[in-house]
Parts: sequence; structure tokens; C-alpha cells
Amino acid sequence: MQQKNCTSTRRTSAITSPATALVAALAASTIASTLSADFTTRRWTSETNYKLAISHMTDFDQNRSGLAGGGANHCYPTATANLFTYIAQHGYSYCAPGDYDWQSNSNHSRGTTFIEDLGNLMDTDGSSGTRHGKAYRGARDMLRAEVGSRFVIEDESWSIFNVVSLKEMTKHAIDERAVQSFCYGKYEVLGTNDCDERALKRDGGHCMTLVGAERSGSSRTITYHDPDGTTDSNTTQSTFTATTKDCPWVDDLVVWPAVTTSCLGNNQSMSRILRSTGDGYLRLIDRRLSIRPASSYSWSSYTGFVGGGVEIRTDSLGWGDNDGSVRAARVSSTIIGDPAKASLIVSPSGVPYFVVPGPQGGLFVEVRGEQGAQIVRVPTQLLGVNTVDDAVFAGDRTLVVRSGRLIRAIAELDAGLPGEEDNKPFIAWGAEAPFDIAKMVPSQRGQYVEGAAHSVIAFSGDLRAAFEVSGDPEIDPRGFSIPAQLPLDPQRIGDTTIVEDSMGTVWFAQPGMGHVAGFTANGSVVVEQLPVENMKGLAIDDRDNLLVVDDGIVRCFSHTPKGLVETGMDGSPFAGRQVGRGFTVSRSTTNFEPRFHGGEGWRDVTDVESTARPGDLDGDGMVGPQDLAGVLGAWGSANGGAADVDGDGFVGPQDLAALLANWGA
Repeated sequence: MQQKNCTSTRRTSAITSPATALVAALAASTIASTLSADFTTRRWTSETNYKLAISHMTDFDQNRSGLAGGGANHCYPTATANLFTYIAQHGYSYCAPGDYDWQSNSNHSRGTTFIEDLGNLMDTDGSSGTRHGKAYRGARDMLRAEVGSRFVIEDESWSIFNVVSLKEMTKHAIDERAVQSFCYGKYEVLGTNDCDERALKRDGGHCMTLVGAERSGSSRTITYHDPDGTTDSNTTQSTFTATTKDCPWVDDLVVWPAVTTSCLGNNQSMSRILRSTGDGYLRLIDRRLSIRPASSYSWSSYTGFVGGGVEIRTDSLGWGDNDGSVRAARVSSTIIGDPAKASLIVSPSGVPYFVVPGPQGGLFVEVRGEQGAQIVRVPTQLLGVNTVDDAVFAGDRTLVVRSGRLIRAIAELDAGLPGEEDNKPFIAWGAEAPFDIAKMVPSQRGQYVEGAAHSVIAFSGDLRAAFEVSGDPEIDPRGFSIPAQLPLDPQRIGDTTIVEDSMGTVWFAQPGMGHVAGFTANGSVVVEQLPVENMKGLAIDDRDNLLVVDDGIVRCFSHTPKGLVETGMDGSPFAGRQVGRGFTVSRSTTNFEPRFHGGEGWRDVTDVESTARPGDLDGDGMVGPQDLAGVLGAWGSANGGAADVDGDGFVGPQDLAALLANWGA
């Protein structure tokens, strides 16, 4: 974990003005809404001026007869069920629960059945809600069973290395056409520490469905469908209703179990929802679950090299049969080294990064601008990383870069370069391998097995030694050997493609080979012969299909009891695609980690918004002298309970103004 002190210089490791100035110059764009999916507004003018609006999103009620506990604590499966109906109503009617008029009470029981099924997969408890981590696995399993690998699902949660922001959610919807449910935590303010940070502790939370967001200057709002409606009948569907609330960016926060030691935690900013509750909690967005059309990524596609640079190509499936999109971004030859040694990686949110090893190369990222997509250099030298030989994204959403034997993970770059008000990147963790590293690959086991480390695996140049390391201080790095019978040519390590599947099997492919070789989690070697002529690349999707690039064309091979069998487009919608020198596909991800999210406070339960008049501290139905006395008595407090009328975690002039505005009401 990163240590920090309480002086004004404690954030000097962050990437600052060079990156933000570059983003400000390039990030202004207006994206037209031309999709069949109902993203009625998708505007990104700048990081301080954007707008998103999604129409025709279902708004299921969670309070239902037939659900355990009457559905009182089914907020997460209900909010996520809206995403599945959106898929079914936008080109995929075969996806459960199907394409029906969900506003009609004639389909109420049908909706209840689906929410119950999804809740069972999420292990939702009728009395205590949904436990963090299990919701993702349940939704992932349902999505895979219904639509295969046409969509991917992403679970992003708060951690000491990561926050979930309104801007990131909005940009993900604009760029990737993602539909999202999200949760906020109810955070108790424990007090202010010696670093002038408010120490917070999560005490439950609530989940809703995103349908809009807007920022204009310093003003930010979020629009959502809230599944909770305590006054609604539990046998009929209420009218679909969108709610808009202010969603400010709150600085100098630290999530920590005690004030006294909280200076050891990372100073973070988070997006806060202003709801009329008056209970003294800060409601901070700390989780989102997004479903988006799958994408493939390749470089040097079609047009090949461009003036010594490289073209990165993104081929995205759409909402419907003919709704895909292709976008390209070119890297100028003046800012990179040898493109023949380059590689392409993609962040969990679908942001392409381009890695060119060596002192003349570096790390580059896609940025959208008025002139279209461009690739700009990431100023890693501001973090002390002067040379980047390789890079991958680990499951904890950190960008893991390698310089020689040194492995360092950079937090807060998963959504691309940060803006002026974003949390700044920092070195989250690091290690040194006991040998010279030739290749790195992210481990996928953390996506499927609760408690598995979100690790990366580094391989030696002869492909006989490996080193696994993660950001978890409780799990020591480990080294292990790779059997000599693995049929690979160590002289061709530079051309070797390495991927890991959900079972922990690491697959290797080299150009010209007629087979793929696997090294299983229990140490066995697997060799699968393939009917290919000129294999030049390998990727793997959510269903563990192997996507082989054969002479520039993607071919899909699926695992069967008889070995790998070519399944074509039945196995993957990317089969038959023409690609360039490098090829990868988007995969589902989660950064769930028990040491962050395993406590009871991370359950998501019903959180009823108060209808009381702001300023009515004593609940007598009127704002008057007793309420005024309550505010004055808690004046200056960082944990004033109901006296914190505006819910910003501090009792002061704004609370007094809010009370006086309702005086006598």
C-alpha cells in the first residue's frame, strides 16, 4: 500500500499538468446519436461540459409480492434487471426476460420471476440485501447464458486504487454505448484526521439504474431510475419515473476503519448524490455494473503502416444486427519508436493503449478530440517510469508497466488520462522479478474465483520460468517453472502471444505454428492441433473460445469433449473479421477484492429517500425554533446527523440557510 505523509507535498507523484493540458486540448468532441439503441443524447464537448440521456429504459419496482421479504432488499437485482430488458428490447428479443410492455400490469408476474431468478444468481437475501462480489458473478452468468459473447459485463468498485466517478460512467456510456446500474454507499463520517481528510466508513448502500448525466462547468447532475418505492403496491407496476439529483465531486476523503490511522490511506475524491435524507451520511457512488456490446481491437489494420506510425482499429458490435461501428486512431511516427515491436492493450473500460518498448518508445493512449480519435503519449516519467518495455491491465484496474525486471502498477489510468479534477495517477504497488522478463500477461482467475489475486504473470525469455505478483500485500509473489515439454521456440518469444482463460490455463501461440499449447493451473501441458495455415495471433473471449488469427482472418475454436472444434460465428461474432498484426477482444472484468468489499457494510440494501421538509430536525412536521437550536448546537461538527441539513458532512452556513429557507413550513 502506498504510504503518505500529511504535508502539502504528499501528492507530488501524481501525473499533473502535461497530461491534463494535453487532454484539454484534444478532448473536445460532439458525438452524434446514430444508434438504434435509445442513447438520445451523447454529447461530450469537454471534461466540464457533457450530457447523456437514455430513453426507453425499464423502471422495475423492487417491492413485489413473490420476492423474499417482499423485495425490500432486492435493489441490486431489480436495477440490473432493467439492463436485461433493455438488451431484449434493442435487437435481442431472445434475451431473458424478453421484449414485453413492462409498464403493463399484465406482465408484472413475468418481471417478478426474472428479478427473482437474477436475485438467486446474485445470492440476494430478502432481509440483508446483496453481498458485494456475488452480484457481478450472478449477472455475468445470466448474461453469458442469454447472449453468449456478444456483450461483456464490467464490475467496477471503489478500492484504495480506484474510484467510480460520474464522469467515467458518462464517458463509458457515450464511447462504448454501455447501459449501467450503479450503487452508492452510505458513508458514516468518522471525523477529520491530521491530514485534513474526512475519514469514512461504509454502512450499507443502495443501487439504481443510470439513465442520464450532465455537467456544465461546476454543476453536475445524475438521472436514474430508483427501484425503491415504499408507497407503491407490491402487486402492480408503478409509472416509470426518472429522478435527477445534484452529483458534486467531493474532495479530501479517505475510506478507513478508524480516524487515528486514516492518514495511511489514499486521499481520494468521489461523486456524491444529494438525496433528501437528513441522516448525516454521505451517499457516494462506489460501484457500477455496465453491460456493453463486445469489441475487438487490432492495429496496422487494412491500411498497414502510416508514415512509420500505426493505425489502431476498434470494431464494436452494436445494439442490433447492423448497428456496429468501426473507429480508427493513428499514431504519428514522430512520437514512437519501432512499431514492429509494439503491442496493443485495452483497459477494462475499453480504452486502447499502445505500447512501444525501448527508450524511443513509450506508452500511448487513445483520446477523442475535435479531429477524431488520436493517440497521445502518457507522461509516465512524472511517476519515475522513464522506460516502458511492456504493459498490461491487472484485475484491480491498475496499469502494470515493466521496465527491465521492475514491475510497477499505476492506479487511476483505467479510464484514460485524467482531467484536472480527477484523482491523479500514482504508483500503487511494485515488485522486482528474479529474472529478465520477456512477456507479461494479466491473470483472469480473479474474475471467476472469489478471493483470487488480481495478479500478473511475467515470463522469462526462454519461456521456462514464470513469476506471479499482485497488489495484495497478504499474498506473496511466487515463482514457478514451466515444463520443458511445452512445445515452444524460445527464440521467438518476441512474436509469442500469451493469454489466460477463466480456469487458469495459460495459452501460448507462435507465428507459423499448427497448434496452441497450454499450461494448466495444476501444472499439466496441453497441446491442441489446429487446421490453420499461417497463425499470427491469439485472443480469448468470455466463453474461453480461442480466437486465432489465420492469415489476417479471425477463426473461432471452442472447447469440446473431443478437443478444440472450429465453431465460426456460432462460437464468436468476431469470426471472419479481417484484422492486422495485433488482435484482442474485450472481456468481462471485476475488481472485487474481499479485503476491501467483504464486510457487512458492503451489502446493498434499500435506502429510502426522506420526504421530510429540509430543516425539520425533530420530525414534528414543522421547521421552527427547536430545529434552529439543533443546527446551532451542532455548529462546526463534521458528524452532525440530522443537523447536517444539506448532507455534505459538515454543519455550517449552508445548513442554516437551508433551514431558514423552509422556516415555518
